[in-house]
Amino acid sequence: MDDLRRQIEVLIERVGVLERENAELQARNAELEARNAELERQLQRRGKKYTPKANVKKKAGDEKKVDRRTKPHRQHPGSFREPPQPNENTIFHDVRFDCCPHCGDDNLRDSGRIDEHFVEEIPEPKVELHCYRRHEQECQRCGRTCQGRGQLEIPGSHIGPRARLLAGYCRAHLGISLEKTDDLLLELFGLSLSRAGTLGHVRWSASLFEPVVEKLFDILRDSPVIHADETGWRIDGKNVWAWCFSNPRLALFLIDESRSANVIQHALGETLEGVLVTDFYSAYNRIKSSKQKCLVHLLRSLRELRDQLPRPDVAAYIEPLMTLLREAMELSRQHGTMEADIYASACETIENRLDALIWQKPTEPDCCRINKRLVRHRFELLTFLKHPDVPADNNLCESDIRSVVAARNDGGVNRSTW
Repeated sequence: MDDLRRQIEVLIERVGVLERENAELQARNAELEARNAELERQLQRRGKKYTPKANVKKKAGDEKKVDRRTKPHRQHPGSFREPPQPNENTIFHDVRFDCCPHCGDDNLRDSGRIDEHFVEEIPEPKVELHCYRRHEQECQRCGRTCQGRGQLEIPGSHIGPRARLLAGYCRAHLGISLEKTDDLLLELFGLSLSRAGTLGHVRWSASLFEPVVEKLFDILRDSPVIHADETGWRIDGKNVWAWCFSNPRLALFLIDESRSANVIQHALGETLEGVLVTDFYSAYNRIKSSKQKCLVHLLRSLRELRDQLPRPDVAAYIEPLMTLLREAMELSRQHGTMEADIYASACETIENRLDALIWQKPTEPDCCRINKRLVRHRFELLTFLKHPDVPADNNLCESDIRSVVAARNDGGVNRSTW
């Protein structure tokens, strides 16, 4: 009986010890959790997401680094520059030692073997001063005088056409400032210009390219697929609009004070033979052509409503519409791999499902607004199913106009209308 009592006392003592250790561990755990929460808040303020190192999965191949050009999963051979080949402009340099680099003896003779190393180099830049001596000539028949003009002479200008075009290239294409353009011409060529003078040369260069721009717009109008988008711009602090019209080959930009349909008609005409891919902005409706509305814009609006509307409205209208649009976009990717009759049947099923969903006529105000948009553009939502070259989104034009947005945010806007 005494032994049993002693065993019970020992067990009670051990339970007390375990309870004290458990309390200490809980206190330590609470301290570590508070420290972890503080570190997460600090990293979130820095714009980073905290991930414990213990939870980071190692990527395949981390154990051994592999040359990216020899990776087995590489889908293309890569792009490498071809070595230069000799041509009629090649300048040959014979490289010889005056004395032996090993022993210093100057008694060297050629062995007949030559190692050729071709290097492409630009000539040393310099400024050429051209003097056009315009002789006055008198006609022996009528007695009147005349003077000619040099082939590369610009009347009234002390800068030649090559320098003017280089200034326009630096400012318009490379996007560097007038001051840096002047620095480039001065440091490389020794040609000194002022900012006002460079601006005049840029304006002269722009006048040369007006026929080229008109020709590019003619090419764009004849394209089978045309993308269009617009964004804000500024002229001397006044808000205007920058328009972008593009296809897979080229992108053209037009700055105008108006955001009306007149700008689109001026750029593309009143009718188009190809398909016009745009967002749901109503100004594009003035153009008479086949259209494809950007489904990415529509899906983005639907995702926002999915997080805001009550669950019954989302389950009855929003989610079925999002599923339908995603299935249609996935079906278009299989256009070349499916048989024609099977693909046509699948497209017809998508069309019928869209009609049935539209004519449900939801009662929720936001769903009604989306439904009115679908009714208004019913035959402009699934054009990409019939034309394999037409995308379901306007990502091409949005990618092209991104450079304009970046220039605007960096302050690279215009100071005057011209």
